[in-house]
Amino acid sequence: MITAARLSALTALACALATPVWSAPPATLKQAFEDDFLVGVALGRMESFDAAERALLVREFNVVTSENQLKPGRVQPQEGVFTFGDGEALVSFAEQHGLPMIGHTLAWHQVTPDWFFLDGDKPASRELALQRLRAHIHAVVGHFKGRIKGWDVVNEGIADERDEREYLRRNKWQQVVGDDYIAKAFEYAHEADPGAELYFNDYGNEYPHKRERTIRLIRDLQARGLRVDGIGMQLHLQLDRIPFDEIDRSLTAFRELGVKVMITELDLDLIERKVWGADTAQREEPTESNLGWAVAPPDLLQRQADQYARLFALLRKHRDIVDRVTFWNLHDGKSWLNNWPVKGRINHPLLFDRALQPKPAFQAVMSLAREPQP
Repeated sequence: MITAARLSALTALACALATPVWSAPPATLKQAFEDDFLVGVALGRMESFDAAERALLVREFNVVTSENQLKPGRVQPQEGVFTFGDGEALVSFAEQHGLPMIGHTLAWHQVTPDWFFLDGDKPASRELALQRLRAHIHAVVGHFKGRIKGWDVVNEGIADERDEREYLRRNKWQQVVGDDYIAKAFEYAHEADPGAELYFNDYGNEYPHKRERTIRLIRDLQARGLRVDGIGMQLHLQLDRIPFDEIDRSLTAFRELGVKVMITELDLDLIERKVWGADTAQREEPTESNLGWAVAPPDLLQRQADQYARLFALLRKHRDIVDRVTFWNLHDGKSWLNNWPVKGRINHPLLFDRALQPKPAFQAVMSLAREPQP
């Protein structure tokens, strides 16, 4: 016989079991997207980050990229003279905090010293340029072997022109070596560290003309028997000009290649600019309209928040191939967009402001973590 007290106890237990247990909402970016992709940050010289900045990056992010420290001109300014100090400081910091490290970049037409392409006062031969490329990649990748998760092997090798006859960027590597300098760079990087992931990184590959050239390049590398682990989409975006549908199409198309996709250099420029893409060689003269604001207008910050949230929702939709989303620096005060394409701008392109406080964009992106995954 069930007594009234016994019945009351059983009823209370049934109610308790039927009541869902709600976990606390995620408090950080890396927690919010831990089931989707890594959330990373590109960092400059570690000595430029104070204790509060370091605490912020360790709290919010779970992968780091070298901003400038490992670019060719920084790490080998003179032939055979390597300067690993800044890179070593960043890699050591990442190791101390259990953060995977991404190396950027081994071959690039910018920040590469002229000596790579000269033989005295004459242009270097193809053979000499390839010898130097191999020596550089083996020295840099070999120095950090086993300590760097993946490398942007070649950066920005696709032509910008919309002319359908164009393919690879006409840079010094292409002019001295030929189109296969990219294949050779991937070959040498794999030789130097077979355990490291290898990526091709570029801007503008969300647009049809560069998307198709990227697909052509990756298929060519694969046909040569070379390993390509991922495509980097930089996504240096401009407010109100984000091509969401084209980003969606590129992610869908890249899926067919059997590679991962990384969003490698994300920011959302609040100041209008005339130049397209992210070619650092392009510049604009300062005017009243392109220098920015000490305090960003609230309506722009809200539009930025809405557009960041829409972008992250799109990336979550493709979480089966999107492996990482990396912001190009930690907070607004550190952004390269304060000095490009106009020097001395005051820009606000990231999720944290100059006081390291979360902006409306941060709150908007975090709100996605409370919504069911598509």
